[in-house]
Amino acid sequence: MRKVLFTAALFFTVCAASAQESVVKEAKKAKGDPAKAAQIIEPALTDPSTANDPETWKLAGDFQKSIYDDENMKLYLPGGKADTAKLYNSLAKMFEYYTKCDEVEQAKVKSGELKKPKLRKKLAQTLVKVRPQLTNAGSDAYNMGNYTGALKYFSLYVDAPQNPMFDEFAEVKNDTLVPLIANYAALAANSLKDNSAVVKYAAIGKNHKEEGFRSLMCLAEVYGKGETPDSTKWLATIQEGVEKFPTQEYFVGNLMDYYIQKGNVAEALSTMDQIVAKNPNSAYYKYVKGVLQYENKDYDGAIATFNDVIAAGGDFQAESNSKIGDCFFFPAQEIVEENSKISMDDPKYSANEAKIKELYEKAAPYYEKAKSLKPDDRQLWGQYLLNIYWKVDKEKYNALEKEMGY
Repeated sequence: MRKVLFTAALFFTVCAASAQESVVKEAKKAKGDPAKAAQIIEPALTDPSTANDPETWKLAGDFQKSIYDDENMKLYLPGGKADTAKLYNSLAKMFEYYTKCDEVEQAKVKSGELKKPKLRKKLAQTLVKVRPQLTNAGSDAYNMGNYTGALKYFSLYVDAPQNPMFDEFAEVKNDTLVPLIANYAALAANSLKDNSAVVKYAAIGKNHKEEGFRSLMCLAEVYGKGETPDSTKWLATIQEGVEKFPTQEYFVGNLMDYYIQKGNVAEALSTMDQIVAKNPNSAYYKYVKGVLQYENKDYDGAIATFNDVIAAGGDFQAESNSKIGDCFFFPAQEIVEENSKISMDDPKYSANEAKIKELYEKAAPYYEKAKSLKPDDRQLWGQYLLNIYWKVDKEKYNALEKEMGY
C-alpha cells in the first residue's frame, strides 16, 4: 500500500512540474503581448520546479522590460502619452526579477551545478541603463502621497551599489547621488512609520552635505518617539545634527530644551556661545542664547543679547521684546511672593511694593511693543500686561480686559 502511495505522490509531483514548465512555454508563445505573457508566467515564479531556474526569472524580467520599453517610448514620441504608473511598476518588477535571476544563478554556481554565471553581465547592463528612472518614479509617488511606492523605488536605487551584481559598474558603485536619494527614502519610511527602514536609509542619507539634516531629523524622531525610544541615541543624533548642520534650528532647539530640562544651563550656554560664534548673523541662535541667560537669571546679559536681536531688525523682534519684559516682570514676581509672607505694617513691605511697581513700569513698554508686533500672540504679552496694569494703571487694565474679552 505504501509503495502505491509513494508512486502516486511521485506522479503528482511530475505532473506539477510539467504543468509549470508548460506555463513557461505558454508565456514564451505570448511574448508578443508582454502584459499577457507577464500574467501567464506569474505562477511559475512561486513553484519550486521553475522558480529555481534562472531562465524563468530572466523571462519574467524580459516581459517587464518590454512593457517598460513600450511605455518609455511614448515619452519621446510627438503627442505620446505614457502610462507612468504602468511604466514605473514594470521598472520595479524588472529590477526585482533580474536581481532574483542573478541570485538563483549565483546559487547554482556556488553549488557546482553551473560552472560560471552566464546572465549577470547582460542583466546588470540593462538595469544600469534604466536605474536613473527610479528617482523619477520615487519622486512622483512621494508627491502623490504614495509613500509605500516612493520607498520601494528609492530603496531600489539606494540598495544597488551594495548588490554584487553591479560590482563591475563604477557608475553604480561610486554613485554620489545615493546619499541624496537615501534622504528621500528615509522621509518616505518616516511617513510610513517604518522605523527599521528609517534607520537603514538615514544612516546613508545623513552623509549628504546639504540634505543630510533630513535623515538626522527622521532618526531623531525614531529614537525620541518610536516604539522603543532610546534617549542615548536620540541625544547623539541631535548632537551630530548640531555639529554637521548648525544652521538647522531643529537640532539646536532640541539640544537646548534637553539641557534646560536636565538643569544643565551652564553647559547649554557654553554650547550656545560656540554656535553663535559660528553663526553670528543668526537671530534665532542669539535669541536662544538670550533665553538661556534668562533661565540662568543673568538678566543683564539676557537684556543685552535680546537688544542685539532687536537692533538687527530681523526675526524674533516680538519675542525678544517679550523676554526683556520677562527680565523685569519675573524678578518682580519674586518680590510679590516675598510680600505675601510679611505683614503690611512691616516697613519692608512698602519698600517691596515700590520696587515691584518700578520693575513693572520697566517691563510694560516691552510687552506693549510685543503686543504691537504680534497682537494675536497673547502668550507674549496678555497676562503680563494685565498683571502690570492691575498694579499701576486701572484704566489701562479695564481697557485691556475688555479688549481680550474677559
